[in-house]
Amino acid sequence: MTRWKRQRKRQKSGRGALPAALVAAALLATGCGAADTGGPAAHPGLDAFHAQECPELTASEKENGNLLTLAHDQPEDGVTLRPGGAPATVLVKLCNTTDRPLTDIALSTQLEWSDAGERDPRLKVEHRETPDGQWRTAELVVANDYQPLRGADAARDLAPGATRVVEYRFSAAEDAPSGARPLMIRAVRADEQRGGGLAGLRLSVLPSD
Repeated sequence: MTRWKRQRKRQKSGRGALPAALVAAALLATGCGAADTGGPAAHPGLDAFHAQECPELTASEKENGNLLTLAHDQPEDGVTLRPGGAPATVLVKLCNTTDRPLTDIALSTQLEWSDAGERDPRLKVEHRETPDGQWRTAELVVANDYQPLRGADAARDLAPGATRVVEYRFSAAEDAPSGARPLMIRAVRADEQRGGGLAGLRLSVLPSD
């Protein structure tokens, strides 16, 4: 009989309850309760952003077969990073515009850069599930063409009409090259291996002091 079964037998027989530490360990071992919890405090603008209405699909998005819309919380000039400085955060909302569940909706991050393949942008990208998930490193695809399926991760299902808000964190190394470039965060419909919507913004790295 395994240790877990012996503990369960003692609990049922009334000879003692499982200690909280053992319960937590067992849940982690079985994958139960292993969600992204215990992270830092929620983004201060999360509630207001979550309350905003989802954007509607444009005519071109409908023609392309998109089922999701994406929105971000940044101003028109986007995100500005200082080499070796504090990271910048971006909230991204995924919206299911259909009346059916969408499965395995992943996310990918792509930086369009004329020096792709020649220079490393020296940028770090992380994301977490709101409100308090753990930060996880995400792949930053550096390319000049449309490659939404590369680097896609963090797949989750999205119920009919539901939304999902993910927080991104961007930082630049001390030797990161300066410049402003288009950054795209895309939803990827893994079941059909195609893009499903995008949120575009400008990412700028200031010159080193």
